[in-house]
Order: sequence, then structure tokens, then C-alpha cells
Amino acid sequence: MAEDDYDDEAPTLPPLDPRSGPVCPRCYAKLSLGDALEPGELPRCPKHGLPYVDAREVVESGGDALLGSSVAGRFTILARVGAGSMGAVYRARQDAVGRDVALKIVHGERAYDAETKVRFEREARATSALVSPHTVTVFDFGEAADGSWFLAMELLEGATLGEQLRRVPRFSAADAVRIARQAAVSLSEAHAKGIVHRDLKPDNLFLAKVPVQGGALDEVVKVLDFGIAKLVHGDERRMDQLETQAGTVFGTPRYMSPEQAQGAPLDARTDLYSLGVILYQMLAGRPPFVDDDAVVVMACHIKEPPPAFAEVAPEAYVPLALEAVVRRALQKNPDARHQSAEAFIVDLDVALAQSGAQGTGLHATSWVTPPERKLAGSRTRVLVAGLAAMAALGTGGFLLVKKLAAPPALQAGPPEPNQGGLAPPVGSEPAAALAPTPIASAEPEVDPQPDAGRRPRARKLPRLPPPTTPALPPAPAKPEGYGRFE
Repeated sequence: MAEDDYDDEAPTLPPLDPRSGPVCPRCYAKLSLGDALEPGELPRCPKHGLPYVDAREVVESGGDALLGSSVAGRFTILARVGAGSMGAVYRARQDAVGRDVALKIVHGERAYDAETKVRFEREARATSALVSPHTVTVFDFGEAADGSWFLAMELLEGATLGEQLRRVPRFSAADAVRIARQAAVSLSEAHAKGIVHRDLKPDNLFLAKVPVQGGALDEVVKVLDFGIAKLVHGDERRMDQLETQAGTVFGTPRYMSPEQAQGAPLDARTDLYSLGVILYQMLAGRPPFVDDDAVVVMACHIKEPPPAFAEVAPEAYVPLALEAVVRRALQKNPDARHQSAEAFIVDLDVALAQSGAQGTGLHATSWVTPPERKLAGSRTRVLVAGLAAMAALGTGGFLLVKKLAAPPALQAGPPEPNQGGLAPPVGSEPAAALAPTPIASAEPEVDPQPDAGRRPRARKLPRLPPPTTPALPPAPAKPEGYGRFE
């Protein structure tokens, strides 16, 4: 990047109004729309040859000297997106294809530091090897003419998970699982290629707005910053030679695995622990260990079990199946955790299906219970079934009471002895008593099978006059409440 001798003009420039629109980043001259431009071509200041940039970008960046400059003859810087200890990220135009990209540049004073250079090269090589839709895409990387290092990535619209958590501390279970699941998809590819991220945290998960069919926007998780990623197999081991002696700790304390906090050897399961911490924070509204002292936090990761959700966030309902997944991811012993990102994804899917989670839109603040109407419907069905059972019992009871309360069998008056001196059999049905008396034959009738010890005898039935219907006793009154189940 060539430096032009324009510094002596800066003190004489008037304050820049951020509403001025496109201006030259050196002389603040406003854009004239009279010149014809080719498609994708950037208008440039006729005096300095620099592309016009938005005045608001100049003001908010404090007059960043890189605005409008060219990097490696391939990228033109238009705005500053963010800055950190190692460098800054800019929105730049990739001149060859007319595409806007995110350009990460290491500060000039840090570019010659051997460790920083190796770390930056590691990020470029690691990320360039990944093609997952949930990993930020790298287009180009290299060294600029002044010795600074640059990394050109896809330009994302949206915010980091860390920024969202500062606005909405707690997500719904469905949203939290969705974000963790997509991050795990990125890790699955990285781990398969022998790359361990080692610095997963909310600020390294970007919630990108991606257009979908119909013009709507969908939210897609992109894993960022493989700057301290470690390549753990093959010839890539030599990339760790410039790290300090064994036992050096890398990463962010609140999201470190126990083995990472102790400087022990790391593998893919350390990333799954960090992702479990992030999932815990999305559900509870805070990480499991939050002491201000980093050493205390690291010691808790090594020794202390994470507090239960009911303890740190009693107002948030976290399904037991999902809590079990989080607790498995946060096991101190790597052998007790999920052994792969794929296993972690399967457990998330099963837990979500078992708990019947429902989303309420982007970043809901609490777990969503099943709608009340469904619960009311269940109660109604139970009530109807109970009433039906009671009705069935009532009908059965009614019939039983009716049978027990029925009057004794009707008789044809007091029995009169017949010529044989025999009374009507006990229990004779009323119908038999009321039936017309048949005209008996004059022939004698002999019992075919006389009882033992009884002498058989003949019984002559005389011809009787026409039968008359005897008077019936009055029917008993119905009991009180008859016909109701009482």
C-alpha cells in the first residue's frame, strides 16, 4: 500500500459532516455524478485517484488511513467493519470480479511478529480448506507490499451471537438447539480434516442473514476465526513449532474445556465442550461459570460441575432431555462426552423431538410450552371419558336397583287344596297361574318316576266348570326415587 504525501492537508480540512454522502477520504471532496462509469467501477477523486467512500465511514473510523487504499493490487478498502488487537476487518471491493468482501488485515507493527504471522497463516490455510455452508468462506489470502497480511472472506450481513446475547440474554430451546446444531455441522467438517478450532465462543459464531426463495431472509450460523486452530495430523504439525513450550493455554477462559485450561493435549472433543458451554449460556442466559477472575473460572471448568438450570435460571424451562445433552457435553473427562460432532448433532435432534420444542421466532426469550388449547382439549377428553364411565355405571346400577326392587311374583290368590291335597309348587310363575286351566282327561294319571319311599298313587282330575279369573292382590307402590340412580 503506497502512502501519498497528503498529511499536511489534514489539519486544514474542515470537520466532515457524516451526512455528506460519498467523499474522497483524503480531501473530503464530494462525489460529482457527471462522470460516466463502467458497471462495477468505483468513482474516484480526480485529485488523489482514491475511490469515494461514505462520509459516515470516514467519521466513525476516525479517519482511518487505509480507507480508499488498495491492498495487493486486488482489493480496494471502502469501510471499516471492526477492529481488534491484531488488526482490523474492512469491507473491500475485489476489483477483478466486482465483489465486496470482508478483508482482515494484521496491523503493520504486528505483521513482522513471527508468532502472529504463523497464527494468521494458520487461520488462512485452515479456513481455506473448509467448504461447509456454516463456515465463513475464504476467497484469498497473502502478503501485501508493505509486509502486512490479509485474508479475504465472504462479507456477511447480521451480527455475532455474542452481540445477540448482549441484547437478548436467553433464547428459546428451539433457537438455541438450531444455532448449536449448525455450529456443530461446521465443526464436523473441520474435525474430519484434522482441524480443532480451540477458541469457540459467542463472538466467533456469526448469525448471517441470507436471502431465500421469495425474498425472505433466513438466519444461518457461520463459524469464524480459526486464528488459533490447530492442525492435528499429517505434515501440518510443523505449524505448531512457534508456539511456546508445552502447557501454554490458548482460548477464552469462560468457554475453555478442562484439558484446555490445564494445557493438556487437545482434540475435537475440546470444541464440543466449548459448544456445550455456549448452548448452556443460550438456555440459561449466562455461562456456567462467571467469576471475574479468569483463573477461578478455569479452575471451575477443571473441578466444579456446572450448576443446574433450575438453580441459575428458575424462570426458564429447559426440557430434561436437552439438559441431559448439555451435561454430557460438559463432562470433565473427554471420554464421557460426545465423541464426535455428529454424535452431538444426533443427541440434539433426539432431545428436541422428545421435548416437542417450538420456536417463537428469532431469539425468543424463553422456552415455549405446548399451546394451552392442546392442554385444555386433553382435559376435555378426559372429562368426557369420565362422564361416560359414570353414565355406564349409573345405567348398570339403575338396572340392578330395578331388579332388586321388583315386587314378588304375582300369585292367583291363596292356594286351595285340590283333590289330591297338593298345593301349587312354590315359585310358580304368575303366567302359569293366570293361564287357562286345561280340561283334564278322565283317565287316571300315574307319576312315571315316583320318589323313593313313596307309594305310587293315581290322581284323578275331575272335569271342572269353566275357569274364573281370581282377584289379584294390589300391586305394591313404587319406592321413592325409583328410576333414578341414588
